[in-house]
Amino acid sequence: MTENLLRIDTSTKLAGLIGHPVGHSLSPYLQGRLASHMGINMAYLGFDVDPGTLESMINGGLAMKAVGFNVTVPYKKDVMQYLSSIDPKAEKIGAVNTLKPKAGSFVGYNTDMPGFCRALKYDGVDVKGRNVVMIGAGGAANAVLCGLLEEGAAFVLVLNRTVSTAEALAERFRSDYPGQTIETWSLSDDYISFMKKPEFSDKPWIAIQCTSVGMHPDDTNTAIKDDEFYKLTDTGYDVIFNPSETEFMRRVKACGGRAFNGLKMLIFQGFRSFEIWNDVIVDDEFATELIPDMEELLSNN
Repeated sequence: MTENLLRIDTSTKLAGLIGHPVGHSLSPYLQGRLASHMGINMAYLGFDVDPGTLESMINGGLAMKAVGFNVTVPYKKDVMQYLSSIDPKAEKIGAVNTLKPKAGSFVGYNTDMPGFCRALKYDGVDVKGRNVVMIGAGGAANAVLCGLLEEGAAFVLVLNRTVSTAEALAERFRSDYPGQTIETWSLSDDYISFMKKPEFSDKPWIAIQCTSVGMHPDDTNTAIKDDEFYKLTDTGYDVIFNPSETEFMRRVKACGGRAFNGLKMLIFQGFRSFEIWNDVIVDDEFATELIPDMEELLSNN
């Protein structure tokens, strides 16, 4: 595994992760590797911010002249009230995970969406004109749905335990993508019969798993257990990256499809944050070097 090479001096830029907790995060390793690869003198630290102190952390970051921050749970929504402006896509998604200083305040961005899109392209998954089924309507699903629509998915079926939550998610995007269809169903309804309708028979479905079901240590669980669902798909993408192969992925593969985990989405959202802070472009092929090293980190933890 390649080690981070960092020489801290008076010109070292400061960036970091704001969340609670942050000790489990791979972002300091990822951003350290990016700084070394790009030859940028930047240190990236984790800031475990106690509830009720987020505004103080934001003001402190400005006072320290940090080049930017990532924001993780539980602050992706709460941080928005302390920003001078928010990127329109982040506003639509309803969450901010990247901050960049501008004129004495921070601007907010969401890099989960472009990270997801870059991961799809890296894996050779083209959703343009395709029918896509999304499992889950919270958390990552907001960025995933935006990404699918941006990439031209023709029809997106959102499955969720609570239809009202899925419908609220869909409604935020329908007016911005009038030529594309978003439909919502409950996971307790007969959505498989719907997916088998003749108008969807020209190509298999692409399935995106956006829930936390199946995340370590719940490795053998999955939100959908009916093999008939997996037989209708040719590609499965799970936003979970630990374990490296989820039960959802195993079931997709068992039915002849190809399956990917969310590690590359994590990597590419980190790429985009780094690009925003430093006004650079990171070559996607650097992910090829990072992936095995980050998989090793996960297996050791």
